[in-house]
Amino acid sequence: RKAAVGRTEVLIASVERALEEYNSDNSTYPEGDGSKGSTAEVYMALYGDIDGDGKSDSGETVYLSILDPNLSGSKLTVEKEGDDYVIVDAWIEPLRYLRGNPVTAAQMNPDFDLWSLGVDGKGHPSGDTKSKQDDITNWK
Repeated sequence: RKAAVGRTEVLIASVERALEEYNSDNSTYPEGDGSKGSTAEVYMALYGDIDGDGKSDSGETVYLSILDPNLSGSKLTVEKEGDDYVIVDAWIEPLRYLRGNPVTAAQMNPDFDLWSLGVDGKGHPSGDTKSKQDDITNWK
């Protein structure tokens, strides 16, 4: 469990840095509503896979190469969810991503929130304390 938490913390920090670099180049962050599939656009933007075929597209910038869908085992960071690839934590559960929205009071950071539901798979930034106690987040 400790190793899985550590891997997920490193993944979240890596995605956070790549999102900052993406924003620096594009003056925006990818869309994301905090739902189960909310990292699909983050994956496309950071891996340069605009057509969703699991390969970075010619001419697109790869901001985070560890998002390669062909990695496996402990290196697995992306999983197919329906028609889209989503970024997954060490428990192979989708990370959640919420792009900043001044109207939404549920967000924890002004730019974006990024989190794993942790080992129990339950929780939400605005959820009850018990369900989110093991969540791994980009805020404290």
